[in-house]
Amino acid sequence: MWRYTLRRLAFLPLILIGVSVLTFVLLRVLPGQEPAVLLAGTGASQEQIDAINDSLGLNRPIVVQYFDWLGDVARGDLGETYQGRRDIGAEVKRRFPASAELVLLSLAVSVAVGTSFGVISAVMRNSPVDYVVRLAAVLGQSVPDFFLLILLIILPSILWNYAAPIGGYVAPWDDPWRNVRIYLPPSIILGIGGAAGIMRLQRTMMLEVLRSDYVRTARAKGLRSTSVIVGHAFRNTLTPLVTVIGSSFTLVFAGSVIAERVMSIDGLGVFFLTSVISRDFPVIQFLAIYTAAVVVLVNLIVDLSYAYFDPRVVYR
Repeated sequence: MWRYTLRRLAFLPLILIGVSVLTFVLLRVLPGQEPAVLLAGTGASQEQIDAINDSLGLNRPIVVQYFDWLGDVARGDLGETYQGRRDIGAEVKRRFPASAELVLLSLAVSVAVGTSFGVISAVMRNSPVDYVVRLAAVLGQSVPDFFLLILLIILPSILWNYAAPIGGYVAPWDDPWRNVRIYLPPSIILGIGGAAGIMRLQRTMMLEVLRSDYVRTARAKGLRSTSVIVGHAFRNTLTPLVTVIGSSFTLVFAGSVIAERVMSIDGLGVFFLTSVISRDFPVIQFLAIYTAAVVVLVNLIVDLSYAYFDPRVVYR
């Protein structure tokens, strides 16, 4: 397994370089206002725009710009934002905990709700509970997250005159109650979409496993239903379930951008969105390779987990 892991990790730098080159080039060739024009504002003269381009180094050849930027990143210097000249490394460090908590809580909701209701739906097949769970799964995949997030703000204020705290970041160990009020509601909303997909797969896999010979043998031996379902049936659905959980992580990771924007959470998602709007090249370039690294590492963890849940899988 170690050899397989090292081989996969050896490709990570190549992937990140490829993503960085593609991002670097596309930012400069796609149509849109130049960063210097946005910084100079309306009515600025060409001399002012050229002066800003010179100060940002955007007048140099694109190859020189790329290798200068890549060398700085390799040394740990992520540069400064065009807007406000803030240190990007410090901004990423400050915003990372908020985004990480939102994504991990949302993924936990997806896994907990999806797997539990998937098992319940399969065990109680064709019952009213099964129909309700399946309908809820379809609705969860159909309703957009941003619509539910807006309702999350509007409905409590109208029905109960309650306004949830939004914005900022409070660590769980500093103020647990405020942290829960800020992050748990959007995490539940984000987790609904992923939970719906997990639930549908879990139900399908459980129905297939429950019809297996070894499950019927376990029942014939007189084992309790709980032992049969948890110890025999559920355990053998974990391998395909892990694949869907990895996909759900990617969806939650992307959806956190919308959640942070709607809920005014000062995380990496908002940082990326505002940078795209203002064409802040250094921020976009770093967050693009950061996202690529996260996706590649999550996929690697998913692949390695197959060998843990299924002894028949061997990596060489």
